[in-house]
Order: sequence, then C-alpha cells, then structure tokens
Amino acid sequence: MPCCDVDLAGIGYDGLHADEDLEDWRSGRLHPASQELIAAVRAQGIEGAALLDIGAGVGAVHLTLLEAGAATAVDVDASPEYLAVARAEAERRGLGGRVEYRHGDVVELAAQLPPADIVTLDSVICCYPYLAPLLEAAVRPNPHLVGLTYPRDVWWMRAYMRLFTLTHALRGRPGRYYVHRHDRLNQLMADAGFRNVHEGGTREWRVVLYRRAPAP
Repeated sequence: MPCCDVDLAGIGYDGLHADEDLEDWRSGRLHPASQELIAAVRAQGIEGAALLDIGAGVGAVHLTLLEAGAATAVDVDASPEYLAVARAEAERRGLGGRVEYRHGDVVELAAQLPPADIVTLDSVICCYPYLAPLLEAAVRPNPHLVGLTYPRDVWWMRAYMRLFTLTHALRGRPGRYYVHRHDRLNQLMADAGFRNVHEGGTREWRVVLYRRAPAP
C-alpha cells in the first residue's frame, strides 16, 4: 500500500456517532449482525480466550465476550473517539484491567500485537479499502477463530455504500465505504489456513466465522 494513500486517509473518522452507538448497545439495540457474531463466537467456546477486536467501536463484542468468560482483549481502533468510549465503558463494567488499547491502522500495528485466540472484525472491512492486507493483519496473531460482519455483495448494498460515501463527502467527512466480494474473502481465508464454520446474517449484512483448519 502506498504511503499517504488517499483511500486510507478516511479511516478512523467515524467516531462522531460513538456516544449514539453506546446508547444503542446499552438500550438493547445492538445490530442483529453483531448479536449473531457474538453468539456464533460463544458457541465455538471462549473460556479463558485472548481476544483481538479490530475496529471495536464502543467495545460491544469484546466486552460482551469478556463478561461471558474470555480472559483478555486487545482493542485496536483508528478512531480515538471510539477508543475513549470503549475504555470508559470497560471501566464502568469493571473490565478495564483486562483490556489493552491500541490506536491506529491494524495493518501498520500488526507486528506489534500479541498472540490472540479469537479475532473479530465487526463492520470493519466495509471501512477499509484493501481486503488482503487487512485479513493478513487479522490472522497474524495466530488465532484459531476469526469472525466478521460485512455488507453483502449485492447491487443494493453497493449502491447504498456509494450513496453513504457521497453523503459523507458532501458533509465534509473523509470516510469511504466498500463492499468486498465474499468469494475473495473466502479464498483469502482458505489460503491462510481457515475453513468456514458459520455463515449467516441479515438481508444486508453477512456474518461469517472461520476456524483454523487442522494441520494435515
């Protein structure tokens, strides 16, 4: 990826809605795809697990999993606003000592991240222009499980994301949004040694879970 890439300039600028997202979660309005991701990960077993939550937003995924039995979490986010809200919520729930926070682009930070058992990317790849480097960063901590939610590769979601990007541009916000191809994501994860163990979601959003395949 080129330095100072214009497509990367907008990541981390979505923190304006952090307080609203936190209120939605506290009020039981967490997005159905996020709820399914949490349930699917829990079904695979999380007791004592080390988590890496990429683009964690308000922390709904990793904080819920910590409360359900996971041991520790690393929250990596390019948005300082979301990191601040997630940190405050962790403290409020008595989980602050079990979460480590890293600010920046996970692709640039990947070499510095500790090993993780489970990696989650909830509504993240739609905000990142380069799928392959992002997934490489996600599997670098050697997890046995990787869970993602992202827009379905259908015409109405491509149109919606283009409109969403245009609306943000007209309001002076630099964020860009993408619809990546599911078959390419599947192939990249297979090449990295993972197999699909869960696939679901809503009409608009896909929820997938990959487990590292056993060594031959």
